[in-house]
Amino acid sequence: MPSVSSSVHQGDPDTCLFALAARLAHRLGEMYDEALLSTGLRTRDFLLLNTISDLTPCTIEQVAHATNLDPDSASEALDELVECKLIEFERRSNGFGGRQVALTNSGRIALYEAYPRWSQMQRAILASLGDDARRLGAVERRLLEGTTSRP
Repeated sequence: MPSVSSSVHQGDPDTCLFALAARLAHRLGEMYDEALLSTGLRTRDFLLLNTISDLTPCTIEQVAHATNLDPDSASEALDELVECKLIEFERRSNGFGGRQVALTNSGRIALYEAYPRWSQMQRAILASLGDDARRLGAVERRLLEGTTSRP
C-alpha cells in the first residue's frame, strides 16, 4: 500500500487537492515573479498595489479581505511597501476606524510600469492552459459558494 506522502509528491490529485493547489500557486507565483523581475516588484507587491488602487480609499482590513490575507500578514506586507515608499498610511479625518492605505506617486508609477509585464504573462498562461483555466475558475466558484459536499 503506497503512503499518502508518496502519492502527494507524485501529483496524484485524488490524494491531496491542497498539495496540488499549493504547487500550482507556487509555480504561478514563480512565473509572475519572473515577469515582474525588471520592475523590482514581486507578485504579492503587484497584487497589493493593484488592490489598493482598485479600493482607494481603503483600510488594511479591506486590503486583507480582498487579497485573502489575514490582517497581520497584510499589515506586515503593507509595511514593506511603506518602506519602499510605494504606499502610505493616512489617518481618517474623523480619527476613527484605523488608517487609510493609499498609493504614493511612486506606487502608481510602479504599478503602471508593472502592469504590461503582468498582463503579458497572464495572456501567455491563459493561452497555454486554454479551457483548463476556465475550469479552475469554476472550481474556485464552487468552493467559495460551498457547493461541494462535505464529509
